[in-house]
Amino acid sequence: MVKLASLKEQIERLLDHSYLRAHVPAPAVDEDRLLLSLSMMMDAPAAPNEPDRCIIAMMLMQIALDTHDQVTDRGGDLRTRQLVVLAGDLYSGLYYDLLARSGDVALIRLFAEAVREMNEQKVRLYEKKVERIETLFAAVGTIESALLAKLAERIGAPQWGRFSGHYLLLRRLLLEQEAFVRTGSSMLFEQMAHIAFPWAKRLTKEQRRHLLRLCERYIDHCKEALLAANLPMNDLLRFRMAELAGGFQAIVKKSVEEG
Repeated sequence: MVKLASLKEQIERLLDHSYLRAHVPAPAVDEDRLLLSLSMMMDAPAAPNEPDRCIIAMMLMQIALDTHDQVTDRGGDLRTRQLVVLAGDLYSGLYYDLLARSGDVALIRLFAEAVREMNEQKVRLYEKKVERIETLFAAVGTIESALLAKLAERIGAPQWGRFSGHYLLLRRLLLEQEAFVRTGSSMLFEQMAHIAFPWAKRLTKEQRRHLLRLCERYIDHCKEALLAANLPMNDLLRFRMAELAGGFQAIVKKSVEEG
């Protein structure tokens, strides 16, 4: 998609800073989020006057939040950590500048709400205050998709917000599942184990299988929700969704047989 490539190039130019480039890796531009935002704009009943600027601003804020999330107090070079913080602040500044120039007060307010919701859920996960598996997955879904959900709300396309939530949660679950199977460690599975087996110092094989089954159940739920959405999609999104879901055709066949 030419439009996607053009927006990605614009974002990469904004992110390019000679000093930071020499000391910290350049952040990746999430093509899935770009694709979802472009798709919802094409189907929006109330698209903003400057849709490209709104999409780019949203992407910059997501990148700023993701960059700040990379900073930890554990190990690593202090100067590098400081530069990562500086980079996140720079990307946030670019976001605020773009939105301020757009004059879209409603979107500014909605994105601020999204950032607050995301940070609240991150704190809950960090402090391990989530007590139910369902709540855990809902929190991860909010962290992954709150900005896109607010953009969808602004343009009168809430169905795209729900679709994006299931899409990005599915992507995250697949990554966490792969990490857990491959290395035995995953942030999400650590949280799941804390909820399901709070007293276990080390997971047994059966407990590990139980967590994998729980995750697989939510993966299937996301696939089914994406199929049921019935939204107008371009070929690229349709292809990416099928590629991401993997066993998507099995879900299609099951739905046809049942319906």
